[in-house]
Amino acid sequence: MNPLFRSDRSGWIVALVLISLIGVTGCSRKIELAEQPPVEVDVRKPVIKDTEVFIEFPGTTEAIARVEVRARVKGFLQTRDFQPGQYVKENETLLFTIEPDQFEAAVRSAEGLLAQAVANEEIQRTNFERRKQAVQSGAVSEIEMLSAKAEYEGAQAAKQIAEADLADAQRDLRYTSIKAPISGRVSRELVDIGNLVGAADPTLLTTIVNDDPIFVEFEVSERVILPYLSKRPSQEEKSEYNEERSLRIILADGTEYPVRGVMDFIDNAVNPDTGTIFTRAKFENEEGALAAGIFVRIGIPETIKGAVLVPRFAVQRDLGGNFVLIATDDNEVERRLVTPTQFTEGEFRILESFDEEKGTGVKEGERIIVSNLQRARPGIKVNPVEAETEGNQGVKPEGQAAEGDAAAGDGEAKEGAEEAQAEPQPAEEGN
Repeated sequence: MNPLFRSDRSGWIVALVLISLIGVTGCSRKIELAEQPPVEVDVRKPVIKDTEVFIEFPGTTEAIARVEVRARVKGFLQTRDFQPGQYVKENETLLFTIEPDQFEAAVRSAEGLLAQAVANEEIQRTNFERRKQAVQSGAVSEIEMLSAKAEYEGAQAAKQIAEADLADAQRDLRYTSIKAPISGRVSRELVDIGNLVGAADPTLLTTIVNDDPIFVEFEVSERVILPYLSKRPSQEEKSEYNEERSLRIILADGTEYPVRGVMDFIDNAVNPDTGTIFTRAKFENEEGALAAGIFVRIGIPETIKGAVLVPRFAVQRDLGGNFVLIATDDNEVERRLVTPTQFTEGEFRILESFDEEKGTGVKEGERIIVSNLQRARPGIKVNPVEAETEGNQGVKPEGQAAEGDAAAGDGEAKEGAEEAQAEPQPAEEGN
């Protein structure tokens, strides 16, 4: 026999023996996975109740009154008598003084002219009285009497002109002391001391804003404003809307202004281009927490009957839509599609009611999973623990993103690491 053939044959025999040994060894081993215990999850039942929500619109605060303080006479600005930003009182707080010398002189001149006119009127009155008596005795002619009467009437007219000139001079003198025309908060001075003001036009010196109460102006859709239209003041009634203080405003930092407001004005026509109507609300502002020109969100209340409230972080979202995880009666995880509304209440998200036809939504008494949301996969068994209804609103599930979105990034990596560590190892068992 060829030696080369014997060598190949021996190699095949060795290979077959090794394969047989491996097969025997593989058969002698049995791989079994240790059964995982159910995932422990916290569950909460939905809260179903009539809930007041707020339909919000963007708005801008507006002062109830705004006045431009201007120089009404020509002269040099002499003093500034207020602190910029301070609260001033109507007709009491002195703001500016314009150099009064020329106006005081004008008053004295007008007073002299008036005194002269008064004296002349007295002379002409006496002359007219005497000629009137003399015409009866024939000492003077009737023409002379009529002439004396005309001179007396002219003196009366001159006196009236002199009185008016004095009043003008006195008014101009008062204008040199500029007082606050309204109560409110004053701005800074716009003209420095020593400048000539009122030369060509009434010079703007500063502004005063009265922001207590304060208005919020906004545009409202037709559907929302309909209940308010019938409550507008009638022809006989000129008072404000008979509404309780129910409107709210949310400031730029997300906080709610602590004082509720009332509907103050609704325009008389809807804008056909936008389908909205101009509206104004009024809020008390005694503490001065609001200023004119602030952008806010104003909320108009509306009551949802039988609203379904669930914790916000329990509502998740993926490509299939919004959903929550529910622990069934058999303690299995069920993925249930839900339809969130645009409203929230604290840490709760308000959902639309259960839809029997579509099978979406949450029923009363069902248990919503609010923890371990990444590990509680549909179909697996869980160990549900009833969470307290009160006091757990702020609890966030592990690795769960805000607003109930499916966790990603670090959350998924962390969850994956935990599952990898919990993976059971195969147990070897000999034949």
